[in-house]
Amino acid sequence: GSSTFHSTVAFILANTLLVSIATFIFLPYFFYGARGMLYVWIPYFTFNKIMALSSNDGWQVQNFASHFPPLYYLRKHLGLSAEVPKKLREADGQFILAMFPHGTGSDFRVLLQGMLPELFPHFHDKIRSLAASVLFLIPFIRELTLLTGCIEASRHVAEKAIKNGRTILVLPGGESEQLLTKRGVEKVYLLKRKGFVKLALKHNVPLVPAYVFGSSDLYETSTFLFDARWKLMKTAGICLPFCSGYLGSLCPFPVKNTIIFGEPITLPKINCGEVTEQAL
Repeated sequence: GSSTFHSTVAFILANTLLVSIATFIFLPYFFYGARGMLYVWIPYFTFNKIMALSSNDGWQVQNFASHFPPLYYLRKHLGLSAEVPKKLREADGQFILAMFPHGTGSDFRVLLQGMLPELFPHFHDKIRSLAASVLFLIPFIRELTLLTGCIEASRHVAEKAIKNGRTILVLPGGESEQLLTKRGVEKVYLLKRKGFVKLALKHNVPLVPAYVFGSSDLYETSTFLFDARWKLMKTAGICLPFCSGYLGSLCPFPVKNTIIFGEPITLPKINCGEVTEQAL
């Protein structure tokens, strides 16, 4: 049926994309050795540092997010859908969209970008997603991340986006929740992740909670070297989930993903210095 066709195409395109990215990253080494890597990637990183797109307003291209074939067929593969309350769908304001759980790869985040004009017709172009800083250090992954509406997940960048009138989409569980993901288990990492609430309180921006059903079931995960990987994540901000998906690849299993957005929660404005644990 059509679902099998979409899954097959998604499997081929997703894995082709990943292999192509890895090949292009190391292509200079194949031809010129370590010197080739320096000649290509030092100018690349220097240019990106100067442009600073990830720490400013990003580089969102909606047409890419909606129609790039690997993303289009992965949406079909996962049957990604979303339910948005009427009040939120018709709103034309600023929000902090807090989504749980992160999942192994937060595939839904990148795929959701292509659906935003339909879900939030009045403010979709104002949405920026916060993504791990390390993603902006990997060639081609950086471009993919930027093209799908992401900026760096740092307090400074988030503050600037809010001040510029952006709605921000955040996955509060972050890398900790990513590493703790286990297929068949619904778990959120929240007690120590209150930065997004502080941001909402400080800037008086309504919070919108959202839960992604199915996001934890897209990959089989391994606990091999878990303690070492947890320490690496905590000290260097590098998350290494050991996982496998559809047919043993890095394409996710064809599990239906449904995003349920809640009603906006309006919070009282509190000055940054007054945001106490009691207020949270």
